[in-house]
Amino acid sequence: MIDLGEKYVFHVHTKRCGHASDEPDELYIKSAVEMGADSITFTDHAPFPNDPFNGRMKYSQLEEYIASLKQLKEKYNGIIDVHIGLEIEYIPSYWSYYEKLRANKDLEILLLGQHHYELSSGVYSFNTTSPDNEYVGICKAINEGICTGLFDAVAHPDRAFRMERNWDKGMAAFSNKIIDNAMKHNVKLEKNYCSMKKEGLYWKDFWNMLTDESNVIYGCDAHSVNSLILTV
Repeated sequence: MIDLGEKYVFHVHTKRCGHASDEPDELYIKSAVEMGADSITFTDHAPFPNDPFNGRMKYSQLEEYIASLKQLKEKYNGIIDVHIGLEIEYIPSYWSYYEKLRANKDLEILLLGQHHYELSSGVYSFNTTSPDNEYVGICKAINEGICTGLFDAVAHPDRAFRMERNWDKGMAAFSNKIIDNAMKHNVKLEKNYCSMKKEGLYWKDFWNMLTDESNVIYGCDAHSVNSLILTV
């Protein structure tokens, strides 16, 4: 995992994802500097080849995304550390794509953000209507992703339970496995400030199961400049 420093802004999106504010990349960096941050880490929603999923940048934008942030990284060298990464789901059939991303020297972090999972070849959970126990598939995908060694951190792991209303033994069992695997593979788990603001996305029950805070990272999940949060 990259060194973020003592004061950092982590998990920042850009206008390319299509559901963020239409603000330039540099404005996020300038704001982070004003906040006194040691670093800012961009992890916009990664595209997949042929653009099979919505709510993310287009595959044709990936090169420009990296180039823009690389230029700003150089411009702000000595002022603030600008880290370039991507937030992406783990889908086994795209293994070679993940390896390609990991081989890119300009990409410093892959953040596992499991918003959906594959039911069968080319069929995904978002194609179904509120599947029962959605968290089972989400959690299985998270655990598989962690164990691949491809990812540095897991975004909002407790958001897997977004369809649930009451904590139960099944949720606890999957949570325990995620936490154990994250510790074993030295993968950070993100407490997501954005999730904390929305009912059903943040589960204290999950975080109370952690025994080692060193495995936690804090992310603002910013989709606009005014939603940046400095973590101290």
